[in-house]
Amino acid sequence: MLTPCDDDALEPQLSAADMASLRTMLGDAIQSHQAIAMLDVGDKRCRLMISEGENGHPQPVFHHLQLGMDLLATRTFKQHMPSEAQLEQGIMLVEDAVMPVARLIPSSNVFVTHDPCLLEVAQHALGIRDLQDAWQSSGRLPVLSREAIEAQFDLLARQASHPHAPLGDLPQSPRWAAALLILREVLHHWQLGAVRLLPHLPVPFQSPKG
Repeated sequence: MLTPCDDDALEPQLSAADMASLRTMLGDAIQSHQAIAMLDVGDKRCRLMISEGENGHPQPVFHHLQLGMDLLATRTFKQHMPSEAQLEQGIMLVEDAVMPVARLIPSSNVFVTHDPCLLEVAQHALGIRDLQDAWQSSGRLPVLSREAIEAQFDLLARQASHPHAPLGDLPQSPRWAAALLILREVLHHWQLGAVRLLPHLPVPFQSPKG
């Protein structure tokens, strides 16, 4: 459960052709002038990819954030669901990593992820058992709003204040809590209203068969 991307996999591997395939995959969810922003999470670091729209730079650009699951789940949360103090410390660590990157996000963009940790958070927030089935049945990529993530984070914060009273069906996993915190802070500080969820497909991006 919640196995992050291998850090070696966070090295640049996507080309302009891959981005063209991803744009086709997104369909009418993206306009030609809009950029794509994509986040992947590793144990030691995160990778942000920016692919500009028409008339922009043809090759995707990569930025690495010194923030990963190990820093949060292992060193900050101590392999347990976070206490109130640990959650506050985690918030500060994530803010320090993501806030300087906000200026790199184009004002008009579509934010996407196919990161397994972030997808699991999204599936729980949306009540979706299988993203691949959800895509195939609807023909569209599921969308997770910032409001839905805030609702999950509010539950996490309430539990952190009352650690002996787990709330509802909130997953009792420090890695899940870390991934939720990362996604919440990213959406907030990068001023993103939602994230589109990509099935975890190999590169190059392609439509699922079925």
